Amino acid sequence: MKLSRKIGKVFNSRYCFVFLNGFLLASIVHFYNEDSYEKGLFESLAENVRSKSIGKTPYDEAILLNSLHLTHYLGERRSIVFRDKEVHSFKAAVVHPVTYDLMTTSGACGSFAYILSRLLNELKIPNRIAQMKVDGIYAGHNVVEAKTSKGWVVLDGLNNLYFKKADGNLASFSDVQHNWNFYSSQVPANYDHKYKYEGVRYTNWNKVPVLMPAIKGILSATLGKEKTEHLSLRTFFLRKFHILLEVAACLYVILLFLSIRNFMRRNPQKIKNYLSSFITSKKALVMPVNEKKASA
Repeated sequence: MKLSRKIGKVFNSRYCFVFLNGFLLASIVHFYNEDSYEKGLFESLAENVRSKSIGKTPYDEAILLNSLHLTHYLGERRSIVFRDKEVHSFKAAVVHPVTYDLMTTSGACGSFAYILSRLLNELKIPNRIAQMKVDGIYAGHNVVEAKTSKGWVVLDGLNNLYFKKADGNLASFSDVQHNWNFYSSQVPANYDHKYKYEGVRYTNWNKVPVLMPAIKGILSATLGKEKTEHLSLRTFFLRKFHILLEVAACLYVILLFLSIRNFMRRNPQKIKNYLSSFITSKKALVMPVNEKKASA
């Protein structure tokens, strides 16, 4: 009991509130700067894709393929420098923003998938990260599927690869999976043929025991089982500093509310005096106006 009271006093002290207030404000500024930097980079990449796609038909397909080619171009050159190298820092190891993948592509196919997905998000194109089953194990290779007016289209950033159906339209993961013999002829010469599209999942619902299955159950009940199975949660969490910014801002609002409530509880007489003086001053301003109106 004594320990809990001491802890309670610490957290209710003025110094604790001041410290937390400063820490959260500093965090908000830092997260905002990092998020703005990332957004600026991907806005520039998106503008590059749009400029290269002008005049191309169909325009939607040109946007997708130019996004794919740009992702591969940037990632391949950086992987030459950073291959088999690790950057040891809190930012890289814990936060791991997409800007880290953009700089190093140290996550191999995963980095290419994150960059491409983030770029498509910036272009306002719905997409999902597909975790391919390889030798019976999911996430053996990561690709991206983008949604078009004609359906889903699979894009492999690592191999700069897309597939075309017999009618000339771009193929989906499902198309390739169910006719690998036909589509395997479209892969480049250096392609690893163990990536033969044998299966896919879009979210690892067992990654966090209890929590993830519970979320899946809720989503299945609201969205439906099929939509939940094809939902890629990772796509929504690529802007990590933006998420951290929103969390820090929410915590700051809560702290501000608690600070005001704590002040009001400790200083009821001061609040009462201030309000009474405020009301009195308002009345003093209104009375001369009323007197002038009466005399007129």
